[in-house]
Amino acid sequence: MCVGPFAPKIEMPEIVYQGPSEQDLADQRQILTDYTTTSEANTLAFQNTIDDRIATAQASTDSILEQLKETTAQSGVENIVNDAPYAITTEDDVKPEDAQTTQKISKKKKKPSTLKIASGGLSSSAGTGVNYGV
Repeated sequence: MCVGPFAPKIEMPEIVYQGPSEQDLADQRQILTDYTTTSEANTLAFQNTIDDRIATAQASTDSILEQLKETTAQSGVENIVNDAPYAITTEDDVKPEDAQTTQKISKKKKKPSTLKIASGGLSSSAGTGVNYGV
């Protein structure tokens, strides 16, 4: 190892950061733009599908309500949908206070156990573990 004035000079390496090229950055921007466009198109298509299904369901509900109104008008019962306390019934004078309710379930009283273990009926000998009389 040479020490002193004749020692070779040590030069520090030059560190240069090289990031992605402009072409790589442009490609990544294009990929993000394409993804955003595709995502927006898919979201719009999904929203349109949901809107169509809601409109179809609403039309079906309106049709069923019209049929119900026609049926009630023909049978002479007025405003059966709005006047029924809980559901459409065949009774004419149903009041909300006449509704049937349930009671709280009470626990059953348990009888004491009748199982008795007689110690005289058991036999055990050394080294056999637990023996039960049968």
